[in-house]
Amino acid sequence: RVFPGEELELKAPRRGCRAWLAISGGIDVPLVLGSRATDLRGQFGGFNGRALRDGDELPLGSVLPKPKFEERIAPWGGPAEWTQTAAKHPILRLVPGAQWEEFSPKFLREVYTVSDQVDRMGARLQGAKLQRNNDTELLSEAVAPGTIQVANDGQPILLLGDCQTIGGYPKIAHVITVDLPLAAQLRPNDEVRFQSVSLTEARDLFLAWKNDLARFRI
Repeated sequence: RVFPGEELELKAPRRGCRAWLAISGGIDVPLVLGSRATDLRGQFGGFNGRALRDGDELPLGSVLPKPKFEERIAPWGGPAEWTQTAAKHPILRLVPGAQWEEFSPKFLREVYTVSDQVDRMGARLQGAKLQRNNDTELLSEAVAPGTIQVANDGQPILLLGDCQTIGGYPKIAHVITVDLPLAAQLRPNDEVRFQSVSLTEARDLFLAWKNDLARFRI
């Protein structure tokens, strides 16, 4: 427990770019679209729609009741993938996108470097130029976190949690849901590779992840 007047010091993670602080009762800010998160680009949600500043005071929710058992540490924890959400040289698994056949398969053999253009919206990658064999102009279509688009310069863009809802660039692939936490930890100069899996494999991995999460909540 943290008592009045005590200070909690957080250090930057040694690997990856994001860490979490879980507070009993949560932070009591209004729900926006079912979430208390902050969209910095849209300037809404969270605490006044902005990043925290020195002197901000956050209202907290009701503290959860003390457990009726003496164990301080549960005998079961989340899988290793949950506690190690960042990797030095991550391999992100993906399924082919709508324009997969229009690019060379060498995409899966290449190593890409995360550029300095990376935030919660997406990460621009740098590496071997991807040449499209079809110059047909595309209509804007729906995109989602995990979609990999190929920009006009032939470099891939990996969309992340705060991405837009539509895009006009070719969609070469989609990173599977269970690997999105790994993708969210990418920071500038990180190297990343990709591995193709079937839709069935992606679904099985997702169902296993849901089962682990349900067990963890219990």
